[in-house]
Amino acid sequence: MSFDKQCFSQPDSSYGIYQIIHSGVVNGDAAARSYQERGYAGVVGNLPYTRTFPKDKAAWEATKKGFQAFLSRGMHVWIYDENGYPSGTAGGAVIEADPSLEAEGLYCYEYWRTLTGPCEFRADVPGDTLYCALLLPLEGGEPIDVTSCQNAAQTLYLDIPEGSFHLFTMSIRHLFDGTHAAESYSEPRKYISLNDRKATETFLQMTHEHYAAILGDAFGNGIRAFFTDEPSLISWNIRQGVYPIVPWHRTFPEAFQKKYGYPISLAVMAVVTKRGPDVPRRRCDFWEFVGEGVAANYFGVIQEWCHAHGTKSSGHMLEEERLSAHVINYGSLYKCLKRMDWPGIDQLDSEPQKLMERENKLPIARLIASFADINGEHEAFTEFSAHTSYMENKQIGIDWVRASVNWHFAMGINNFTSYYDLSVYSREEEKALNLYTARLGYLLRLGSRDSHVALLYPEAAIWTAYTPQIGERAMDHSPETVQVDSSFRSISWDLLERQIDYDYVDEALILEASICQGSLCYRDRCYSTVILAGARVLSLATMQKLVQMTGEGIFVLCMTCLPSICRDGENDAFGQLLHTCQESPFFAYFEGYTLPGQTKIPWLYRPCQVTPDSLDCVLTGAEGSGKVIDGEVLSTQILSHSRILEDNSRIVFLTNMGSRIYKGKLQVPEKGLALLANPGTGEVTSIEGCLHAQFQTLPVLLRPYEALAYIIQN
Repeated sequence: MSFDKQCFSQPDSSYGIYQIIHSGVVNGDAAARSYQERGYAGVVGNLPYTRTFPKDKAAWEATKKGFQAFLSRGMHVWIYDENGYPSGTAGGAVIEADPSLEAEGLYCYEYWRTLTGPCEFRADVPGDTLYCALLLPLEGGEPIDVTSCQNAAQTLYLDIPEGSFHLFTMSIRHLFDGTHAAESYSEPRKYISLNDRKATETFLQMTHEHYAAILGDAFGNGIRAFFTDEPSLISWNIRQGVYPIVPWHRTFPEAFQKKYGYPISLAVMAVVTKRGPDVPRRRCDFWEFVGEGVAANYFGVIQEWCHAHGTKSSGHMLEEERLSAHVINYGSLYKCLKRMDWPGIDQLDSEPQKLMERENKLPIARLIASFADINGEHEAFTEFSAHTSYMENKQIGIDWVRASVNWHFAMGINNFTSYYDLSVYSREEEKALNLYTARLGYLLRLGSRDSHVALLYPEAAIWTAYTPQIGERAMDHSPETVQVDSSFRSISWDLLERQIDYDYVDEALILEASICQGSLCYRDRCYSTVILAGARVLSLATMQKLVQMTGEGIFVLCMTCLPSICRDGENDAFGQLLHTCQESPFFAYFEGYTLPGQTKIPWLYRPCQVTPDSLDCVLTGAEGSGKVIDGEVLSTQILSHSRILEDNSRIVFLTNMGSRIYKGKLQVPEKGLALLANPGTGEVTSIEGCLHAQFQTLPVLLRPYEALAYIIQN
């Protein structure tokens, strides 16, 4: 599809914002008319939160009429799937109906004192049900299983053999005290196990099936998607805890033994204590196992149901910003996101400086939008608001709301569900914001993102590094975890600050992708460069593929550390393969947390370059919002998004997230007619460029928080 001026100037309202109205959908036609007049695409709504949720027949009838009022006007609807959050309990009805579906964890206790044998020893153990007790030899080696030494009261009477040991116990306990179940903003509510397929199916029977019964004909038409909100394993404490916790389900021992060939207790020991043989492999095995279970038994069940009913699965996760949180909350966030049609984020910030804050925050919008770009659905969403500003008793201006819209579109997010209170602005400003969003929603769905750089999601490395902690949110501040987290986060932001379009990929994608003409190709994506940031651990198969890639002219760049640990266990061939990679001219390694300048890494694909006219455009205040690296001036407050259309035209979307007017130049490879599209006015005008031998240079003038789009014919 080619660019159409009229479609940009007067876009379909379905590209606008969806207001989240948990209690307002039942207001029927009056609400629908009001939101339509203000330019909204539709609403995110749900069954009202009555005392008998989700069994209130009158509420279901009112919900049906409410949604039909929006649908009859040609507006679209997303369905929010829970009473409050986290999703999965149907307001508590799931566990009330079947208590066996409640989430469990293993509480892991290592007695501090060294037990030196031979001797006798008695020990009571914490927790509700002892699963396993081990004696860990301090000299190394496999533990001794002493679970059978418990009596009917679960007291251990041990005969300690010769040697020095620590006692390590794993006890099963329902997850509530101190966890997200008890600390949610909604209400203290027992939570389901995401590893229990029956729990998810029960949840769907109590919620989704009723929506299908009353609105089934609209599924796949006006009803676009189901929105699931912050499900997680909750096997960690929000407050300070006492013992480390890992996820658990009664099916784990048999299923883990069958898949990996050894007891899960040895994997848990490796995860919590770092003791025993093959610690990296066992840690990876455990989290991979947990992640695959969550992906299949929660997100997969929902996705299968949605596909069977002609709609899409969507939602957002908990604590997307921290790589190590991905482990404790999901086992594998990446695997879970693959089972969402339209993945999303929860963006609580709207102040530009907070949106661009790189300390301790991944650019989650780019992470999630990568799934839409790679997997073919091309739809990703945000639940966005000014929550953090409201909590500080601050009211933000409409220009900052637009800046947030710009930030999301630059990252690749193209659906907006809103918790903003836009009533504080004028009706004209509200309508203008929806029109603004719709223009960009139309424009930035044309073609596909021009990403030729892949950044590896370092899953095996974070699985190996992360150790569950008893501190708040189970944060692990060990040097190993900090290195992986910091390196991955820093390089992510460095690429954005260089206006380099990129995708996040995992090892499975690298292995599945084909190599053709110097690129790693997967579906419609072709990557000329793959970056490993903090990826100290890789599988043997991935290392073999890297050798093949560098041999075929695909650049591999390692940052912070080299991949020196084989995920599959010690293997001499792994080191030999790494050495082969290092000898290739298509391999480079830099120890720092910041990408070098382009003179040192000229092979990072950057067809569209943005450069300031002077340092005054990027340096503000004492610290500055620009950088100079290896003589290259970086415009760190400018975000870009480049797309290639079917007719080989290019769209370059630029937004200024800084508080200073930006003057500079945009360099593009296309030399044809250039148009400038203004989402604020809807105007599309010709713009004069300067032609060079290999490229065209176009002038850039961006006011604070402004965004413009360039359309260049090839």
